[in-house]
Amino acid sequence: MKKVGILGGTFNPVHNEHIALVLSAVKELNLDKLLVMPTFISPHKTQSPASAEDRLNMLSLAFEGVDKVEVCDFEIQKQGKSYTYQTVEHFYREDQQLYFIMGGDMLVNFKTWKYPERILDKCTLAVFTRENFHADFEKEREYLKRTFNKDFIKLNYVGKDASSTKIRTYAKLGLEIDNLTNKKVAEYIKENQIYSSDVYEIFVKNNLPPKRLKHTADVVICALKKAKEEGLDVEKVKLACTLHDVAKYLDYKSFDGFNLPQGAPNPVVHAFLGAFIAERYLKVQDQEIVDAIRYHTSGKANMTKLGKLVFVADMLEEGRNYEGVEKLREIYENSDLDTCFVECLKEEYIHLLNKGQEIYIETKNAFDYYVK
Repeated sequence: MKKVGILGGTFNPVHNEHIALVLSAVKELNLDKLLVMPTFISPHKTQSPASAEDRLNMLSLAFEGVDKVEVCDFEIQKQGKSYTYQTVEHFYREDQQLYFIMGGDMLVNFKTWKYPERILDKCTLAVFTRENFHADFEKEREYLKRTFNKDFIKLNYVGKDASSTKIRTYAKLGLEIDNLTNKKVAEYIKENQIYSSDVYEIFVKNNLPPKRLKHTADVVICALKKAKEEGLDVEKVKLACTLHDVAKYLDYKSFDGFNLPQGAPNPVVHAFLGAFIAERYLKVQDQEIVDAIRYHTSGKANMTKLGKLVFVADMLEEGRNYEGVEKLREIYENSDLDTCFVECLKEEYIHLLNKGQEIYIETKNAFDYYVK
């Protein structure tokens, strides 16, 4: 019997982990064919700027010449909202075994999908997991058996931490993406400016060196991992993080109208100037964003969730390397934002005490408000 696999996703864009997963699944499931199927994305969805044509082209480049892998535009041609039960029923044939490939996070939520019984009637779920993702697979297996009298295949593949968000963010800030996706895909993105910079990103690129641009991009990526979970506006999170260090290498004395708060130590000056630039020069009118930029280094009492998230992401992005950061990242992954923020604030406060550095009044206020 012929074996056919389906792997769906936005692929915006395809990255190295997608490619590695496809190659592994073809081999492990002994597939005759694997359909890589990008979902349809509304052209009005601002978070997904790559067109259907570009996403298909990038997938074709990534899997060019790869045996048994076929890029399929079924869901794109269908348009509208695609449901998995419709896709598997379309590709089901009595003379073939159909596999639907998904991540462990999708398996946990599978019970909430539309007509899961119709999906399981036509295909077998093949599930992979990712590093730092923890799920009770036996619990999910028992649920499927009890509810649908069905089982799933647990693939050996363990995905590494990779995301299309990282590629998009790096591309927008002019950072290297060759090591994040297929080289032909990276060239296609650059040549066609698939992920173009907005006015804020252009300003940041013009005022920060590459090392600080990478930090900025990594803060954006770190914050976005928590944004939806905390019910935050993703676009506000992106903008606040993009601009948080915009004034890092600028002289505050060169900006007419800027008044440095009395007693502000040097390490927090760029945060206050950054808020000034965001509001005065870049016309950011949202005061929550401006406030998040202003206090991302010092913290303050009674911060908004957005302010806390920028503060935390600035401390925990992947480039940070200090004693205790891994423990804080674990808290970030497994706890709510408020819990992680308090731990990060304590870490900063203790660090300043141990180094004998002056503790700014806003940091003292934050520590007294949240910790004492």
